[in-house]
Amino acid sequence: MQQRREGMFGPDWLLDATITVIERTHRVENLATDELASKLAGAEPLLLFDIRTAEEYEMSHIATAFRLDQEISPEEFVARYAALAAGRDLIFYCSVGQRSSELLVRMEHAFGHLRAKSWRNLSGGIFRWYNEGRPVVNAKGVTDDIDGYDPIWSIMLDRRR
Repeated sequence: MQQRREGMFGPDWLLDATITVIERTHRVENLATDELASKLAGAEPLLLFDIRTAEEYEMSHIATAFRLDQEISPEEFVARYAALAAGRDLIFYCSVGQRSSELLVRMEHAFGHLRAKSWRNLSGGIFRWYNEGRPVVNAKGVTDDIDGYDPIWSIMLDRRR
């Protein structure tokens, strides 16, 4: 893993502060990035959903993630993924966790019909994953590119050199 830049107002500090606000605002269950890495390396069945825009996803995403439109209805989600979700952990992420937390809150009732093992938000989203030096991929394979969402949010990224 790459060494993280430290500093009072560096990318990690800003990301940590943002995550704290998101997790206090949206009371959903969260999963740490190291826990996700362990699950992906093991044989535990899970479904990973990236709810960022198609453009963000195409630039890079966590390997094995399905892209999910954040506006999907609970009924459509159940119809599309019920068979795949049974007995599995469902992990949702976006850039830092705001959009995926909102989706989890909106879909909470529907998840009960899936027979899924659990449904959680990836704490810090793909930004935390990327800042820790973990791999992201696109159609060509592993990449160092990542979409910063917008100029404000992108300052939370510790760009790879």
